[in-house]
Amino acid sequence: MKKLLLLAIFSLSLLQVNAQRLTLTPYVLGLVDDSNGRNWIKDDPEESTVVDKFHSAEITLVTFLDSLIKAENKRTYDKIQFTNVKWEKPNCFYCQDFRRIHAKRLVEQMNEAYTFKWKDQVDEKQQKIYTGVLKPKAFATNQEKCSFLAGAFVRYGIIEEDQYSFLLTNSNSKYEAIIRELKALKCNIKDFSQKGEDPVVQKVSFVSTQELKAYLDKQERIRVDILKRKNKLSSERKKAQQESEFFALPQKDQK
Repeated sequence: MKKLLLLAIFSLSLLQVNAQRLTLTPYVLGLVDDSNGRNWIKDDPEESTVVDKFHSAEITLVTFLDSLIKAENKRTYDKIQFTNVKWEKPNCFYCQDFRRIHAKRLVEQMNEAYTFKWKDQVDEKQQKIYTGVLKPKAFATNQEKCSFLAGAFVRYGIIEEDQYSFLLTNSNSKYEAIIRELKALKCNIKDFSQKGEDPVVQKVSFVSTQELKAYLDKQERIRVDILKRKNKLSSERKKAQQESEFFALPQKDQK
């Protein structure tokens, strides 16, 4: 009887762990940039494989994503090959702060969740830039929905008192997808709004269910680490700018 009880407890624990396991593609769909839509340069062999760019302050997120991809590769024969490279772009000063992850197979899986259209936009090589919006039924299971929201939370989430919030700008479809999936998971949405014109600031505040909370809380360490690194970098640059401006001022002659 005791052995059966222990087996039941172990099985329940295993089910809970598996239920909270992130699904890779929905998680990545949650965290990738969606400002003015998901851009895809279909005809460029290199640009068409870009998952997203990541700031130097997001090193913990990049490391975590790397581990997720490797774990996924252990579970499937359809391996995801990926590279993490410096973002190099002509006449782009801030690009030096970013790296980009390229993964052709992962991008193919992500693209299945989007509807792409060309809106007369081209890049510097005159290649068409397609804009993608998330399909209304992109996520079928609760695990996929929670994984998507966890990915969005690690980059766009904030915690205010006992409420979670998502804060986005110029989101083309992620804002609506977040509201849709929160409702599907039966979370208590306290408020949602879109303010401003350029940029449009979009915010969703909610009280999470225990099911979703387990996913979000596992991302909190990464989210806080990114915030601390960004604040530190901002302070260092502000100090450097002040010092530069000070030494640029004409100095009084000493008698």
